[in-house]
Amino acid sequence: MSRLALVRDPRFLNHITPDAHPESPQRLAAIDTAFVKAALDNSVKQLEPRSAMEDEIALVHKASYIEQLQDDTKRASGGSLVQLDADTFMSGATFDIAKLAAGAGLTAIDAIKSGEHDSVFVAVRPPGHHALIDKPMGFCLFNNIAVSARYAQLSGYKKVMIIDWDVHHGNGTQWAFYDDPSVFFISFQQYPFWPYDSGWYTEDGSGEGRGYNMNIPLPKGTGDRGYLSAFDQLVKPVCREFQPDLIMISAGYDAHQDDPLGQQNITTSGYAMLTQRVRDLSFMTGAPAVVFLEGGYNTRSLSDSAIATMRVLNARDEGETGAVHASYLMPAAAGISEHVTGDRNPALVDERIREVRQHFGKFWPTLR
Repeated sequence: MSRLALVRDPRFLNHITPDAHPESPQRLAAIDTAFVKAALDNSVKQLEPRSAMEDEIALVHKASYIEQLQDDTKRASGGSLVQLDADTFMSGATFDIAKLAAGAGLTAIDAIKSGEHDSVFVAVRPPGHHALIDKPMGFCLFNNIAVSARYAQLSGYKKVMIIDWDVHHGNGTQWAFYDDPSVFFISFQQYPFWPYDSGWYTEDGSGEGRGYNMNIPLPKGTGDRGYLSAFDQLVKPVCREFQPDLIMISAGYDAHQDDPLGQQNITTSGYAMLTQRVRDLSFMTGAPAVVFLEGGYNTRSLSDSAIATMRVLNARDEGETGAVHASYLMPAAAGISEHVTGDRNPALVDERIREVRQHFGKFWPTLR
């Protein structure tokens, strides 16, 4: 049994975006190449996704929205691209590919439910965490992780924790579960940043969901130190108290120091260490982990960081885990060393973490 399974499919390359658009097919092509180069294809079980049925997508999205996308597909069938919002586009194949992306998460849930794997990486496009229940946004059509969370709950996983470390706020996922205490949503994001109307820590849920929506708005220039500190001081204690049955990750890699869209300072090593913390939480709670690809627009840093996540999740023992981390911290063959980065303004980062901790201490005794 491989610890990690990978859901992948070459059909995800068929979602076409305009030339020079950041969310391009080259993103997944780079991950595919890096996956083979890292020899992970010899040790990681690869799964073919199925398409989500429309009633499964409707666990999150309005039926009228799904119908609207079908109508938009007809406009794109002649080979032209349809612009859905300022930066989200459809080609003729996009609707079917978006259904496949949503279904890839359902394939992942079925894989962990079977007990064959304790973690799954879902390598899909278009991404999903900005998609709202009734409209597309930020390159996203269907909210893949939200649909999978609802499907997982129907499969017996009652308490779900979603951790989003994309550089942009996971606004679509937030609003899908804002009043629901069975889904604890935690989002790291550069702040202020796009989308500009969401992501502050006082957005903490509504009704019975108060306290189950935690935003961690970090200033630009935050590096490995700040992200890891926030994880240790905020995510780890509330996860221990919440005790989820399933941990899901919206893994955007656009907070990497080399990404062209973000202004954060995480390294590939930093993503390996964040993933290690997810794996530790999985062991601590007994909850399997499912990781969904979101953003990341430098193909080199994206593919390197995604592979780092896979290598950590697939490590068989402490020795192998240590070797994975060492490979990112030690000088590479080209003489370039990866290092743990600090924060441009560590005092501001620490103040923000204290503010979030104090605010959520009203809901979670472990933070008091």
